[in-house]
Amino acid sequence: MSRFQRSLPPDDVPRDTTHEVQFRRPTRSARAAEDIRSAHGGRRLAAGVTVACVAIVLAHLLHAWGLADIFPPGRDPGPAWIALGLVTVGAVVATRGLSRVPDWVFGTLLVALAVPVWLDVAATVDTLQLGITPTAAPAAAALLMPVAALRETRGPLAAAVTIAAVLLVQALVQAPEAGTRTVVGVAIAASAVVPVVLVVIAVRGFRRLVGRELDLTLVQSTVSTPRSAVGMRASEELAELDYDAEALLDDVGAGRIALPLPPAAAERAGQLAARLRVRLIEGRTDTWLRHAVTESAYLSRRVTVDDPAGLAGLLGPAQRDGLLLALWLIAGQRRTKASAPPLRVLVTCRDREALDPEPDDGRLFDGTRIAIRFDVSGVTARRVDEATWEALDNVGRHDVVAGADGFRVDIDCRIDPANRAGTATPPGAA
Repeated sequence: MSRFQRSLPPDDVPRDTTHEVQFRRPTRSARAAEDIRSAHGGRRLAAGVTVACVAIVLAHLLHAWGLADIFPPGRDPGPAWIALGLVTVGAVVATRGLSRVPDWVFGTLLVALAVPVWLDVAATVDTLQLGITPTAAPAAAALLMPVAALRETRGPLAAAVTIAAVLLVQALVQAPEAGTRTVVGVAIAASAVVPVVLVVIAVRGFRRLVGRELDLTLVQSTVSTPRSAVGMRASEELAELDYDAEALLDDVGAGRIALPLPPAAAERAGQLAARLRVRLIEGRTDTWLRHAVTESAYLSRRVTVDDPAGLAGLLGPAQRDGLLLALWLIAGQRRTKASAPPLRVLVTCRDREALDPEPDDGRLFDGTRIAIRFDVSGVTARRVDEATWEALDNVGRHDVVAGADGFRVDIDCRIDPANRAGTATPPGAA
């Protein structure tokens, strides 16, 4: 497992709805993220789940085969299994080649599964005292396992719980006559829901892993950007501004809008100019760190950047990578109690050269120094992954000050004079 896989944050931290910057990933990157998430969290995962589903269905089929000889006259598990076989064939045909099961297919599948469940329950009524239990019904619930990997998991889980509840009620109703064999009926009911629950847990964890890994991969592109550059969100906005300005100038050049500009066109031109000036002014201090936080669907919920001078842009690639990974690890910590305050991280960047112009070893320092401070609330320092401190070693010398419900990290960063002069360090340089 890579260090980034260990750094993925959980979903239990509530979203800060009062945050000034609301995350909105550009359309193209959002589409690419959804495609990758669907491919890796859909068919490939469903293939492994399907193998487990087939094994469970075969086990229930062998169980039904063993019970066939002791069924009372007029009772037969065959019709339920025939109906289940037809439903299985139809489900395979309907979902073949799909990375996500549509709602109408899922609804039709649930209605179809009700038929073998009803036939199986009707065939095993008042037979638990003979050792006869439903077999097709729990097998029908097992068919929901691959479905949970191909769509949201709440629907398949609710359907499996419903089937298990029907089997449990049937077993408990027969308890006075069945005696100790009621335990077998309860176990059959549990066998209908436990595999689906395990699959739901695995699928949710895998999707969460893929989502965090993908988000971190997209955000890491900011590490190699120049000192002052626009991010994905700003790039899309600039593209829209460019298109609107070009359309306005084209209308003027073609004579569709007369000169001097009418009030409506003049107001439109003024709005475009104002938005462009705002974006250009923000670009002077919008560093890679601000873009990384803003454009991350997960960091934007927990991290706030206070860097009015854009000093984070002076960091080299290795320092940027360490700082981003440290933020990711800190922001990914789980709260120990539901009543604990939400996790928040305030990152402050300030110039420190005037405070301590020379390093502690007595040698003359030929660059600059900036101070970066993490003010963390909602998690204690001892609960933070040890890899956080290893990542901060790449940023600079750091001191940790523990608090009651949080901690503070003071980082002293040494900056390459070339970065200070405005020449960016080549990506990948140490």
